[in-house]
Amino acid sequence: MKKNKKSLLWKISGKNLPGDSYLFGTMHVSDERAFHAEELVKEKIRSCDAFALEFNIETADMNLKSDAMNLPEGVTLDSLISPKRFNKINKRFRRMTGLDLMQFNHSIPMQITNFITSIIFSNDRLKSLDETLFLYAKEENKILLGIETFEEQLEIMSKIPIKTQLQGMLKAFKSIKQFRKQALKMADLYAKADIQQLYKSGKKSLGSERKLLLYDRNELMADRISKMMKEQSIVCAIGAAHLAGKKGVLRLLKSKGFKVKPV
Repeated sequence: MKKNKKSLLWKISGKNLPGDSYLFGTMHVSDERAFHAEELVKEKIRSCDAFALEFNIETADMNLKSDAMNLPEGVTLDSLISPKRFNKINKRFRRMTGLDLMQFNHSIPMQITNFITSIIFSNDRLKSLDETLFLYAKEENKILLGIETFEEQLEIMSKIPIKTQLQGMLKAFKSIKQFRKQALKMADLYAKADIQQLYKSGKKSLGSERKLLLYDRNELMADRISKMMKEQSIVCAIGAAHLAGKKGVLRLLKSKGFKVKPV
């Protein structure tokens, strides 16, 4: 795997595999800029037996998500921030979303950070790139799988301290302009298929949580993907920041004896 190869789609091959499989770096948005490789990925989905996202959206219990997105009993957002600061943030939030932050008073801070990130991106499509590909694979009668379980993802999120989440949210509100610039930079890197820079930016933005959210998950995903590929040919779609780097999924698959090649 050449370090600076710019590709979001990689062919995975090896001995004793039922056929070639593919790993695609996705972006969890419905912004048109994320869809430039859509047709190529659909072509590979047609050629394979199965399709997998990070988790199977068809079997995920969304009721679990609503519980996980709430602060602990007795804790509210306005109790974690001084009234003066809360009002200042609320003004910016209202200007950006048209909503009052009090509506999210029981939400974990990460939920609010994710929400303002989604506002920055255009909703050009009805569905996100992940969901679009999943529904296409379903139409094509492919086996539908999840690399992780939805419960595992929620459990990982629950390990991020509220204090850390709050720091991230406050940093975003401190300079919305800078936060917007960073988010759009990621979209630009994605459009250029620059997985190396996506990995570096993702790693930097995760700070102290990079082991939990990036490295540990990369290990788990590489293990699960390698098992799936031995059972059937498959297209796996995971967040693009998970592909590159010394501890990235591509490098981990290569260390397991697979050949990885950009498409």
